[in-house]
Amino acid sequence: MKLRTIVSSLVITLALFGCIGNAHYESVTKGYSLSAIDVMSDMTLNYKNDEGYSFSVVTSTVFAIGYDEDFIIVKQHPREFPNPPDNLITNYFIIPFKNKVSELPESNVIGPFAKNEFEGKREELGISDDLKFTKVIEELE
Repeated sequence: MKLRTIVSSLVITLALFGCIGNAHYESVTKGYSLSAIDVMSDMTLNYKNDEGYSFSVVTSTVFAIGYDEDFIIVKQHPREFPNPPDNLITNYFIIPFKNKVSELPESNVIGPFAKNEFEGKREELGISDDLKFTKVIEELE
C-alpha cells in the first residue's frame, strides 16, 4: 500500500513537471511577462497584478517587444486557434505604463495598428525613436 502511494505521487509529480517543462516564461518589466503554454506560437504578453492573478494583455502570437520607462511596444501575428499564426499580418500595440492595468485586456493597450498607423500613434504620444523592438523571437517572426 505504501509503495502504491509513493509511485502515485511520483507519477503525478513527473506529470506536473512535464507540463511545466513545455512552457516558455520570460519576465519583461513592471509585472509584464512573455509566456507560451505548450508551443512557441502560443506566445502572449501577460500582466500579473498585485493579487497574483495573471492575464493576457496581447494575445498570441507575440513575436517582438520593446520597452522604456513609459511604454511597451509589441508586434503580433494574429492567431485564431487552432490555426497557426497569420505571418502575413503584423499588428502593432502600445501599452502606456501611466494607465492602471485592468483585467479587461482591450482596455490596457492602444491598438492593434498597421505599421503606418502605429508610427503615427507613436509620434502623437511622443514615444521616443530610441524605443526599439529589442526582444525579437526569430522563430515566430
